[in-house]
Amino acid sequence: MVEGTGYDEITEAMTAQDEAEKRDADDKKAKEQQGKLIVSWSDKIKRARKHDKKAREQWADDRRVARNDPLPGQQRWLVDTNLIGAILEVLAAFLYAKNPDISVRPSPTVNRKMIGQYRQVSETLEVMASRLLKDAGLKRVAKRWVRGAMTVGIGWIKAAMQTRTERDPLTETEINDLKNNLNRIESLKAQMEGGEDDNDLAAEKIRMNITALEAKLEREVAEGVVLDIMAPEDVIVAPDCGEVENYLNSPWIAFDLYKDRDFALELTGWTGEDADKLKTANLYMQRPRKGEEDDSMVTQANLWVIDNGDKSSDAENPDGFYRFTEIWSLRDGVVMTMIDGITDRWARKPYAPRTGARFYPCFSLGFHFVDGDRWPQSDVYQLKHLAEEYARIRSNYAEHRRRAIPSIMFNEQQIDPDSVKKLTASTTQEYIGIKPLKVDVDLRTLLVPKAYNGIDAALYDTEIILQEMEKVSGAQDAVQGGIQVEKTATEAQIMESGRGARTGARLDALEDSLTELAEYTVQLILQTMDEADAIRYAGPDSTWVEMTTDEALSLFGVEIKAGSTGKPKANTDREAWATLMPLFENLIDRIGQARMQGQEWAAKPWIAMLEESRNRLDDFADIEKFLPVPPPEVVKSNTSQELSEAEKATIGQDQAGALKDVAAAVEKAPLFGPPAKYIVEEMLGQGQPQQVPTDGELPPAPNPLPTEV
Repeated sequence: MVEGTGYDEITEAMTAQDEAEKRDADDKKAKEQQGKLIVSWSDKIKRARKHDKKAREQWADDRRVARNDPLPGQQRWLVDTNLIGAILEVLAAFLYAKNPDISVRPSPTVNRKMIGQYRQVSETLEVMASRLLKDAGLKRVAKRWVRGAMTVGIGWIKAAMQTRTERDPLTETEINDLKNNLNRIESLKAQMEGGEDDNDLAAEKIRMNITALEAKLEREVAEGVVLDIMAPEDVIVAPDCGEVENYLNSPWIAFDLYKDRDFALELTGWTGEDADKLKTANLYMQRPRKGEEDDSMVTQANLWVIDNGDKSSDAENPDGFYRFTEIWSLRDGVVMTMIDGITDRWARKPYAPRTGARFYPCFSLGFHFVDGDRWPQSDVYQLKHLAEEYARIRSNYAEHRRRAIPSIMFNEQQIDPDSVKKLTASTTQEYIGIKPLKVDVDLRTLLVPKAYNGIDAALYDTEIILQEMEKVSGAQDAVQGGIQVEKTATEAQIMESGRGARTGARLDALEDSLTELAEYTVQLILQTMDEADAIRYAGPDSTWVEMTTDEALSLFGVEIKAGSTGKPKANTDREAWATLMPLFENLIDRIGQARMQGQEWAAKPWIAMLEESRNRLDDFADIEKFLPVPPPEVVKSNTSQELSEAEKATIGQDQAGALKDVAAAVEKAPLFGPPAKYIVEEMLGQGQPQQVPTDGELPPAPNPLPTEV
């Protein structure tokens, strides 16, 4: 055996070569496995799109009907009023008029010793969640969300917390910041160095981004909630899921996003030979909505189509768009991103997403689910045939009137030709002299009215159709502002109540989805933000507690306060408040007196009664902020002696009397019937209801607590 320095160097070189060859072989094998996985997912998503082909075609037709466009090759109706569009506008305005009120409360699992601190954290979270969702444009996005659900049957919102890390999901909307500009500059420099782009054009883009950086008008790193409206065509739910209503249990959901070449290079970071892979990707262009090409495409299902190589100036982007497909796999717990047409590598490295208690970042909204059907029906689909019948009747009526024009027939063989010209060229209220060929002929035999079919108004009555459309949609004429003069206030209130019953299911579905969105936002806040963020969003008096991910997902309950997205309530609600407010004022005064005497035990039943009354009225006011808190020194000076048993008994009688007063007032309130009164009395254990005064005045309040002991 030959030994020495030269031998050792040769051995090390051979070992290094073997290791390099092994790494190359491993890398090659890993790339082959990655390519097979990408091809497998690509085929799986392609089959899923085909599985929902019928639904996609229905969505396209629903949009056509909502636009009030005829089918290709058909003429428009003579009268084609867009009743469906009007109904959708009315319902959308009713369902979502303002952002919801978010309520965060500590869950029962919170340590009771720290419940006060966690309540303060809950208030901070309410402010932060409301602020973040408002900054994300929730109202604008939610209106499109509701409109999409009514137009095509389902609407999708994709939510994400932008943190500028590799774990940020792909979104159509993003918050601009300096880091975003820096990334764009680095991408443009790499394109210039690799000779992939026009150097002059890339250099000018860099200068523009540097100008933005120098201005320092943007935050260094922007964090916040981002909300995207996703077209249903761009959300692919695994066929294994069955009914889309159960999408949270789907094994995977994919999202399509169309971006240009600059975005593709910025996201992937590809340069040189890697950037050449984009040449193998499929390019897409948006389907025209109007114009010559639209006539043959209006019923097509896809909003985006394969680019046919159109490089003319008429194309919205001559370079085309790349389709990014982001796959969220529940089974694997990762997010994978690929570019359509590139099957040998991911657009970016798969990552484990940051989520809440739920895995998927999307939120669906649908109103008309049918048992056993995969996709819900739309309002447009349910109203389409009624709208067509309305247009048919109104068009026939217009045609009937057009043809039923009064006119006069005459025998031109017995009238002088010049007289014929006078008759045909005559105008309104003109005296016309004619010269019959026979002098003694009776003019009544020469001129006779033309007969035409009379109009039977019953045949063209559309009232029943309008009533059926309102019944199906829930858009009553009271909501549309069409209350007739002859309707009494009671009739209008009955109609409004009927409308509320029919639209209650819609409001319930909307509030459920908004509750899920708010809960998801709060959970992301707890995972991604800290005390400094709490102070920035909720002010210096905010309270924050550091917690683990498991604690963040379990220690707080989030809900949307019922009815908080709609328009202000009716006058009857204000009448009920006006009836109950004097009693509440009296009770608040009593609670203050009890607290001043240090008798918190006496104040507790009244406070509980106020809270229970609030719950019975389905209100969400914070009772505690209306209650007086006396200074400690005042309480101390008034608690030098204990109350006697007789005085305590008198206080208990006063409490029972006060509760009965509220029960009587609840009975008198316009929106609440006698059962509410009985409920309050059952709380007290009283057997008989108190007689309500008939003179319209509230019953006298019980005697106040003694101020001296």
